[in-house]
Amino acid sequence: MTMKGEHQSQRSTTTAALAVAICTLFCAHVPIANAFSPSSRAPAVSSTLPTPLISASCKPAAYLSSVYEYHRDATALQSTATDTSAASSTSVPRLPSSAIVDLSAKGYAIIPNFLPPDLVSDLNADVSSLRSGSKFNVARIGQDATNKLNTDIRVAETCFVGRTKLQDCPDAARERLYDALDGVRNDLSGNSVLDDKSSSTGELIKAAPALDSTLSELLYAYYPQGGFYRRHRDAISGSASVLRSYSLLLYLNENWTPEDEGQLRMHFDSGGDFLPEGEGPNYIDVEPRGGTLVLFKSDQVPHEVLDTKAQRLAVVGWYNRAVSAADIGELASNEDKMRAGMLLAAAGLVTVGLVSLLT
Repeated sequence: MTMKGEHQSQRSTTTAALAVAICTLFCAHVPIANAFSPSSRAPAVSSTLPTPLISASCKPAAYLSSVYEYHRDATALQSTATDTSAASSTSVPRLPSSAIVDLSAKGYAIIPNFLPPDLVSDLNADVSSLRSGSKFNVARIGQDATNKLNTDIRVAETCFVGRTKLQDCPDAARERLYDALDGVRNDLSGNSVLDDKSSSTGELIKAAPALDSTLSELLYAYYPQGGFYRRHRDAISGSASVLRSYSLLLYLNENWTPEDEGQLRMHFDSGGDFLPEGEGPNYIDVEPRGGTLVLFKSDQVPHEVLDTKAQRLAVVGWYNRAVSAADIGELASNEDKMRAGMLLAAAGLVTVGLVSLLT
C-alpha cells in the first residue's frame, strides 16, 4: 500500500471511530443538562447546547456542524452584547474593586444594591411572566440517570436563561441583566488580584482562570413559601462542574424582611456536603435583599438556602473556565466518558477541521 493510501486508510478508520464515538455520546436519550450536575446534592446545570439538537437519529457530521454553528452564533451574540455594553457603560452596574479583593482574601464577596431597584422590579415581572408561560420546571438534583426529584434536599423551581435562550419571549430587563453579569465576568476573568499565591513567599501558585463567555450558566430560581436547598457544593472534582470557577447569586426579593427568612448560609468548616463529625459550625448568613450580589469560589464554599417563609427569587449562575485536555482525561479516567464527551462539545472544542473530517 502506498504512503498516501495508508494515510487515507488511517483517516477512514479514524473517521469511523469518531463517528461511532460521537453517536454513542450525543445520540442517547440523556438530557445534556443532566450531564453537568456536579454531585447528588448539586443543582441541575444548564448546557450551552440547545436541547433540540439531541436526537436519537442524528448523524455525526450534521450534529457537529450544528454544534459549531451554535457556538459561532453564541459567540456573535456575546460580541454584540459586549459592544452594546461598551456603548452604554454608564448605565451598567460594575463590580467594585473592593469586591474582587474580598473574593481573593475571603473566598466570597457580598455587594449590596448591585442592581438598581427599577431593574429588580422589572426582573420580578419577567419571572412572573415566565412562570405564567410554563417556562419554569421543578428543580431536581443529581446527575444523568440519577437525576431526580428529591424534596428532602431541594424544593424550588428553575428556568435557564442566557443570551441564546428564551428567544421566543425576549425581555429588555433580562438584556440589562446580561449586560451587568457580562461585566462581572469580564472583571473577574484572569484578574491578577485573584491569583493564588503563597501566603509566606508571595510566589504564584496558580493564576486566576480566564473565563469562557460561552460556558457561563445562568438561571432564575424561584422558591415558594417553605422552599429550601440543603447544604451542597457547586464544583466537585471528577465531574464536569470542575469548570465552575465562581458562583453568583443575585437576589430579586423586593421588600424582604427577616421574618421572610430564606437566607443564604455559607459554610467555612472543613467539610463538603456535611459538617464533619466533631467539628463545630462555622458559617455566615446573607440576607437575600433585592439587588444584592453574592460571589464565591465554586470549589471552596459549601452553602445552602434556609427554609423560606415567603416566596424567594434569585438569579443563580456560574462563571466557567475553558476546558483543558486534563479535564477530559480526568473524567474519562473516572469512567465518566459520557460526561467528558458532552463537555468536549459544550466547550466548543468541535472545530471546523473536525467537522470536515467527519463530512
